[in-house]
Amino acid sequence: MDEVSLEVHEVSKRFGSVTVVDRISLRIGAGEFFSLLGPSGCGKTTTLRIIAGFVQPDTGEVFIRGQRATHLPPNERDVNIVFQNYALFPHLTVEQNVAFGLEMQKLPRAQIRERVGWALELVRLSGLGARYPHQLSGGQQQRVALARALVTQPSVLLLDEPLGALDLKLRQQMQWELKRLQRELKITFLYVTHDQEEALSISDRLAVMNHGRVLQVGTPQEIYERPATRFVADFIGESNFLEGRVVACEGNRALVQIGSIHTSVVSDHPLAIDQWVTLAVRPERIRLCPCGRSPWTGQVEELIYSGKETRYRVRLSPEVTLVVSSPGTNGIGVGERVGVEWDEPSLYLVDAHEAHQ
Repeated sequence: MDEVSLEVHEVSKRFGSVTVVDRISLRIGAGEFFSLLGPSGCGKTTTLRIIAGFVQPDTGEVFIRGQRATHLPPNERDVNIVFQNYALFPHLTVEQNVAFGLEMQKLPRAQIRERVGWALELVRLSGLGARYPHQLSGGQQQRVALARALVTQPSVLLLDEPLGALDLKLRQQMQWELKRLQRELKITFLYVTHDQEEALSISDRLAVMNHGRVLQVGTPQEIYERPATRFVADFIGESNFLEGRVVACEGNRALVQIGSIHTSVVSDHPLAIDQWVTLAVRPERIRLCPCGRSPWTGQVEELIYSGKETRYRVRLSPEVTLVVSSPGTNGIGVGERVGVEWDEPSLYLVDAHEAHQ
């Protein structure tokens, strides 16, 4: 990371007896599209509000472009924010809404007109400046909110679930628009969402949060392909989990016994004999095969065909059921016995427990 645009260092926040943000540290590069992803109540919006200056942290510091900003009021921070509910002034026209921040800066009228025209063209709303918010669609109102936030040209744009009020198709269109705007302007975007697919599709990097803590930071591919914890593996996409016991170790490779079957796994962390571990494999990484080709065999209990894929629920034993996702359909029906297989790199470790004594 060549230049850090935003740094959050050991920030914590409690409301009463509840710790909402717990010692979070982040370093976000200039011009990066970074997302905070997690379930409702995980602390991501509070983190955003601390960065914006609306909430004071109990501990820790916020730095914007290398300058300490922890105790600065919101209007003195080089950031702007876009809310889920747009927060437009209903009694002002589109142009007046967009111009509001510039007028607070007391810029000359000619410069304000020029910057407002630039911002409306940027979000593809040229010609709608005289309308009022109630005369616009939800998507158009969100574009006005974006234009109002971008017109002041902040170093960091904070976006708090900005597409949450839109329907699916419009939300997907706006994802493309946000990515286009961010690339074109080279502004740092910090984006809060609980939508896993959205975070994976638009982010350069993301942080997965739960219970006020950051569990993992990485690129979408890193987090999807190699989740660091069971929570991350389960929250990002879908995973099958297998519990087993380590029976042999050599270097970073371990042999794990799951029921009566042995499988090998590569671990970034040292493992010990008799240690219990949780392994995970994504449904789309599993293949159905003839029973004799794999030690993993079972019966198809259910299947769901959705056009682009067929999802199978395969019962391997009373304790183990796998969900398998296959493109199209392959003629396998409910009740049939099948084998399942996967390439070794598709199986990864997500949890390790103390070795049994």
